[in-house]
Amino acid sequence: MSVGRFLLRLVTGIALVLILGPILVILLFAFSSADSLVFPPPGFSLRWFEAFFTIPEMRQAFVLSLWLAFVSATLAGLLGMLAAVYASRRSGWLANVLQMLFMAPLVFPTIILGLALLLLYRTMGVSILPGLLIAHVVVCLPYAFRTIVAALQSFDTALEEAGQSLGAGPVKSFLLITMPIIWPALLSGWLFAFIVSFGELNAALFLTGPGIVTLPIEIFSYLQFQGSQLVVAAASALQVLMIVLILVLAERIVGARRIVER
Repeated sequence: MSVGRFLLRLVTGIALVLILGPILVILLFAFSSADSLVFPPPGFSLRWFEAFFTIPEMRQAFVLSLWLAFVSATLAGLLGMLAAVYASRRSGWLANVLQMLFMAPLVFPTIILGLALLLLYRTMGVSILPGLLIAHVVVCLPYAFRTIVAALQSFDTALEEAGQSLGAGPVKSFLLITMPIIWPALLSGWLFAFIVSFGELNAALFLTGPGIVTLPIEIFSYLQFQGSQLVVAAASALQVLMIVLILVLAERIVGARRIVER
């Protein structure tokens, strides 16, 4: 084995350990039957998941995070699609500015974004839930926009022109020709936005309020007030398992559709 190949495998192995190691540890503790953090766990149990759902604050935060992730991902997908259509089919300074604006949340720290939105909301009198939803949409926009614009840039617009030459209008040709072709990118953008929104912490720190707390904020607060670390492990494992399930289902849907098209 050459030195270069050995170093490549070594770096890959270290990266996998650093990325997957903490997740595997959380999963082990979440299913532990022990009363405290004991490694290795003495047995398998679902008691900490049951404890998670018996805590009203955790349960409410989980439902709110699901709702916020679904709505913000959908809105980000719609806005990202409209902006991507314009940016991919226009040239000039306006299209470039639009791309920079939609990608800006990736450049600026989300904690600064949360503070800026907090000051803006106080000035304008925006209530907590709409303000939190707007923040999640802003944070999710770059992921939806970039995924969709990449698909549209590789799309052959001659297909749309052929549809329009047969009598279909621009909107109808886009809905009937373009969207069925780029829908895997739309789904991918929605999934990225959903995952980012569901785990958003920094911006939400400034924007949550009494009775309106997302799951990451509730986990953070629960740890601060000396809550059970195994309940937090169960909450984190629930997030991981749900995200993995969504990704697997999306892959099955996209894969099945591609098989049918072939």
